[in-house]
Amino acid sequence: MKKTAIILIAALIVLTVAALTACTDKAEAPETYTETASQTSKAPRDTTKKPVTETVTGTGSESESDSDAEPDGSDSETGAATEADGSKTEIKRGGLDTAVITTAKPETTTVTTERAQPDPSPSADPGDGYGLRTTAGGRVHTYASAPSIEYEDNSESLPYMPIKITGNTDPNASYNRPQVKESDIYPGLVYNGGVDYSTTYVGYDGFLFCGDTMSDYDGTAQITPNRLATLMDNMKIRNDWVESVGKKMYIVIVPNKNSVYNDYMPDGYPMGSYRRMDQVVNGLRERGVNVIDGRDALLAAKAANPARCLYYKTDTHWNCHGAFEVYKDLMSKVRADFPGAVAHTRADYQVNYAETYMKDQTYYIGYYDATSEIGPVYTLKSGQTATFAGSQPRDKWGQYVFCYTWPNGYSDHLYYFKFRNDYNSSAPSMYMLRDSYSIALTPFLKDSFYKSTYNWSFYFSKSEILNSGADVIICETVEKNMMNFLGQRALAD
Repeated sequence: MKKTAIILIAALIVLTVAALTACTDKAEAPETYTETASQTSKAPRDTTKKPVTETVTGTGSESESDSDAEPDGSDSETGAATEADGSKTEIKRGGLDTAVITTAKPETTTVTTERAQPDPSPSADPGDGYGLRTTAGGRVHTYASAPSIEYEDNSESLPYMPIKITGNTDPNASYNRPQVKESDIYPGLVYNGGVDYSTTYVGYDGFLFCGDTMSDYDGTAQITPNRLATLMDNMKIRNDWVESVGKKMYIVIVPNKNSVYNDYMPDGYPMGSYRRMDQVVNGLRERGVNVIDGRDALLAAKAANPARCLYYKTDTHWNCHGAFEVYKDLMSKVRADFPGAVAHTRADYQVNYAETYMKDQTYYIGYYDATSEIGPVYTLKSGQTATFAGSQPRDKWGQYVFCYTWPNGYSDHLYYFKFRNDYNSSAPSMYMLRDSYSIALTPFLKDSFYKSTYNWSFYFSKSEILNSGADVIICETVEKNMMNFLGQRALAD
């Protein structure tokens, strides 16, 4: 009996303990479940893996990462964790798409590049009116009106001549038939085979460059020593003859656009360190020939006032801003020999802006009317300007068909013309051998001399120069035309 009582008491104790244990487990179950779930979703990631260099998305494939895909297609979420070494791991989740982006710890050395990568969107800064603008389609460049630039008077108190006629282009002409898709016109495009079989290089911020300047630009065009000596000796013969008849000669070499704006060239085209222009300039100076290297004035002006564009962006040529800088350099040398010559300052001019016809690169790729560009127009405030004294007319061609003809008969397409400035009757007279880059110099030179003659030719005729009555002989050539200029006979009757 006693034994039975002991067994019953023991059984009661066991049942009581079991009941109490059951109640305790039931009460703690939710908290234990919550903690287990939390540990499952926030388990520490493996921080020993290599940085991920690309984003992987799609069907749940992984790249150097654990799979965090949500099997139930839940909404995407993003998290980030900073690792012990300072790097940051960002986790992006959404459906079956998985991306792990590792941003390396910032380095203490700043890496710089020559220019930023191209941005296809329009520039928000109009600058001086030469900022990038695009059509609704994307990357065809047009330009806004230019606001005032420091040190310029563009008050428009004086009337000024336009530089483009209106309404005479043909929408069906080859220069208006796109030769390349608009969507392909971005920095780095090299289009070969446009109108007139030209080649255009698309640079940054709307700059277009002419393909026939590239051998000069990269330095692959070099003159052999013997040939260089012959050419320089011919220039010395010219110079000696000019001085023998009591005159002075000045050779002006205008750099190609990419020689000044090489920082806007597309990537992968470095400028040569010693080029054909260096050979010629050095050779002329060694022989005592007056030479104006346009790079000196233009690069200085570009550095001093980057907002003042010195060349047309969509054309091969410089504009009057660029020409004025070289004009100042030229006239400082002319006045040293002829103090009566007149050298104007920028303050002497009203500077205005008008649409230009000079867009030869868009002409060649078939977007002539689709683009517009403005150019500076300099008007002498004093009104003491030259009068047109006659010309030998030639038919217009190319984009010169669209240049403006002044009421006095002057037009940029003319091969041969004269001016006379009776306000400068005590100044010397000038004769100029030239190419198309003289167009931007003409507004300044015509008001610096008494009589001035402009001959679109490199043919050096002694009789023509003597008959002009000129005291100053200016030979102007752009860098890419140097060999045409130098290759002429030294002297011709």
